[in-house]
Amino acid sequence: GAGALGPRPRRIRVPSRGAGSPAAPRAAPDSPAAEPPPWSALSVPVYSLATVPATGATAGDSAQRASMNITTYCCPVTITPSRKFAVALYTHTATARNMLATGRGVLQILRKQHLDLVSVLGKQSAHDVDKLSLIREEGYDIVERFGAPTLADAFGVVALEIVSIETAGDHHLALCEVVAHQTLDAGEGEPLYTGDLPKP
Repeated sequence: GAGALGPRPRRIRVPSRGAGSPAAPRAAPDSPAAEPPPWSALSVPVYSLATVPATGATAGDSAQRASMNITTYCCPVTITPSRKFAVALYTHTATARNMLATGRGVLQILRKQHLDLVSVLGKQSAHDVDKLSLIREEGYDIVERFGAPTLADAFGVVALEIVSIETAGDHHLALCEVVAHQTLDAGEGEPLYTGDLPKP
C-alpha cells in the first residue's frame, strides 16, 4: 500500500458494544416515525470507513479485527490551511473503537456497484463477523492502502487522522486532518449516493 499509517495511542476509551446493540444507527427515540426530517430527502455520498485494531497501550480499547462500515454522516469542512473532514463514528461499533484507539482511518468513496455490499458493511458488526472475509466471498478484492484494508475498486480513498473529538449522543464527531488521498482507476462506476439505496 501507499504510506502505511501506523497506529498511535489515544486517550479516548470506548467500551465494548453491549449485547443486543445495533450495528447500524437508529432514529432518536423522540423522532416521530411518520415525520422524517427534511434532510432525509437529500442524497449524499456513501462512504466506507476502513479501520484496523490498535497495538500497544491502546490495544484493549479497539476491536479485535479490522473493519469497514457504511458512513453517510461525513463531509469535508475546510480547505485551508489544511483539508479536514468531519466524520460521525457510531459509538461502540468496531469502526468507532478502532479509529478512536488508533486515531486514524481510511475513508473510501464507494461506487454504485458496491450497493450489494451495504448489508455487509452497514448492517453487520465486525464484533460478530469477519467483514473482510464476507466481502471476499461476495467477489470483491481487498488491497491495503495507507495501512488499512480497502476495496480494490473504490472510487477513491482519503487517509484521515483525528484532530479532535466531540461526544454527540450516540455518535462521536471526529474532526479529521486529510493526510493523503487518491482517486483510483481500479474500477468503473459512478460514486454511490444515498438516493441509490433501497428505501426501507
